[in-house]
Amino acid sequence: MTGPAPAPGGPPARDDLTPRLFRALFQGFDLHDIGGTYVVLPKGTPCLCGPSLGAIARQISAPDPAPGPDSSGPGR
Repeated sequence: MTGPAPAPGGPPARDDLTPRLFRALFQGFDLHDIGGTYVVLPKGTPCLCGPSLGAIARQISAPDPAPGPDSSGPGR
């Protein structure tokens, strides 16, 4: 028996309109998508994240490396 192929599994395609609109309206803020949750910070504010508070503390304690041409900063 033949019929239409089943729909591919997985989540639906991501809607990029919401973050694009937010960034256009609020240019003074950085928008981060972390596991499906949006985090908004004033532009230029460091965004540190990690699996534990210890991992974040190590990021805070580490000296800042000089940003390279391909580096967009932590959390981006």
